[in-house]
Amino acid sequence: MLPCMSLGTRIVLVLVAVPLLVWLVWTVVRASLVTIPSGRLGLLLVRGRATEEVLLPGPHWVPALRRRQVVEYPSVELSYRATVAPGQPSATEAYGPALEVALGDRADAVIGYTVRFRLVQASLRQVHERFGPDGLWAVVRDETGRAITSAVAEPGVTIDALFGPEREVLQERIAVAVGRVLADDGLELTSFALGPIDLGRAGELIQAVTRARLELAREEAEAAIRTARVRHDAELAPYLVGIGDAALRYRQTDVWRDLAQRTERVTVAVPGLGAAVDRMALEDEPAPGAEPVPEAGA
Repeated sequence: MLPCMSLGTRIVLVLVAVPLLVWLVWTVVRASLVTIPSGRLGLLLVRGRATEEVLLPGPHWVPALRRRQVVEYPSVELSYRATVAPGQPSATEAYGPALEVALGDRADAVIGYTVRFRLVQASLRQVHERFGPDGLWAVVRDETGRAITSAVAEPGVTIDALFGPEREVLQERIAVAVGRVLADDGLELTSFALGPIDLGRAGELIQAVTRARLELAREEAEAAIRTARVRHDAELAPYLVGIGDAALRYRQTDVWRDLAQRTERVTVAVPGLGAAVDRMALEDEPAPGAEPVPEAGA
């Protein structure tokens, strides 16, 4: 039929067919060329089913005519933080609530922790078929919470295991349990760290005992200082006989320094009397340089 066409018709046909063919080839090439960005992995799907082929970062040829597509997953280290003060989530970091657990001695605790992990390239198909890109954080939250709850509920884990060297031992034990459950889901644990732990009323009692012990140590230290001062005053007493009250003013600076360092004051829980009590306390204190008022009958 082409020989019957005129020269003008042939020219028009060539001018239309050639650009159309070039456009069609360019469209196929462009759709078949897939570029995986840095920090990502591409899982190849054929007719919607996941395959074992994983595409590394860089350009790849994936024929579009074979109904193929690529789903991207992160290849960098990811982190999940369980805390009472969550931050702003990102593509590589997610936050969740702190975990409420019961220790082996039946004490309640709220545990914060951080889990760092990465996807295992050989298990990417398993991850895609079970969770997909959107369910990754949920499985990490659930599996780590289950492993931690079981680890701290063992009979040997008490409140004392949360402090000192025993805390490091407990942290290593929990890391092993968390790494085991994540490996079953195609994830590799890179690090695990315990965060702040709230023990509720038990924690308040521990803090009260600690403060009482420190207060006792402070009182013992101040008692030794006061004893030394009394001993020195007793040794100086024979030298001050007959000199008068003016010789005792050398202690006035020490007395006022001690008064300035007192920060604790007694508060009277009666409306309207707090200011009066403070004013009376100030009036009872002698002014600097004032002579002591003798008591009646002295």
